[in-house]
Amino acid sequence: MYNPREATEDRHTHNLAILCFAGFVCLLAVYFHYDSGLKYWLLEFFGEKTPGTVLSIQDMNHEQLTLKEALHKSPRNTLKNSTHRFTHDVLVVEVTQPGNAPQVLTFWVPGQWSAGLHSDQTSITYLPVNPRIAYPTDLLENFSFDGKLLVWSLIAGAVILFLAMRTAQSWNRFRNGMRHY
Repeated sequence: MYNPREATEDRHTHNLAILCFAGFVCLLAVYFHYDSGLKYWLLEFFGEKTPGTVLSIQDMNHEQLTLKEALHKSPRNTLKNSTHRFTHDVLVVEVTQPGNAPQVLTFWVPGQWSAGLHSDQTSITYLPVNPRIAYPTDLLENFSFDGKLLVWSLIAGAVILFLAMRTAQSWNRFRNGMRHY
């Protein structure tokens, strides 16, 4: 026997299921892009520039780190940056921020950029509150997509959360109304 109210309940559960899957996609986007996106926004708006002295550029193409060892060392970083082990070099820079002692920082940089580096000086953007959060100024734009994706994922997640709460309330009201029916 067909109950006309079943379609209404199915619509509520269907909408809630779709919103749960969309929320999961937003969570995955935030999980994979929060570190580089947050670094971009912090350094772009609150960062200061300082010259850095290049100590060395290490070509990582010769390091034979197996995928299993890399996954054991840092699973999330390996999944996100799996090609970096073969296309990026490690840049070691000494930076002196005003009022602080010299600090040695290391960065994964693209091999083409490090090959085109012709001087022993490069500009580094750092966060004054925490000078360990730093990155070469020329390469900071590489994180702009991650920053935009992070912001839009957070906005979409907030909208999805609002819609999911509203749908759950509607479904709950419908279920309570059906008990009295």
